[in-house]
Amino acid sequence: MEISAKHSQDKSIITIDKRNLIGVEGETFQNLIQASIDKGSKTIYVDLSKVEYISSWGIGLLVHAYTSCQNKNVTFNIENVNEQVMNVLSQLKLTEIFNII
Repeated sequence: MEISAKHSQDKSIITIDKRNLIGVEGETFQNLIQASIDKGSKTIYVDLSKVEYISSWGIGLLVHAYTSCQNKNVTFNIENVNEQVMNVLSQLKLTEIFNII
């Protein structure tokens, strides 16, 4: 599966196992975010270690997930971001909004 989630106690890790995050994964990704919130996760980590390219739709997915988490008082973290994706996030000033670890 290209996008998967692991839940443990009060945290979830959502792994995107694709080179390109272009937005077609939107429904699956948002369903996993919502399921994590519904299962009681207080912290959600999105692992982007395999993602080498992110489109504007992919950025939209992350922003929507962040907003969904903020509305439910869930901490949203992005981890293992490569240099190319980090450059895009930096140019859009999203590094000032997202917690990137």
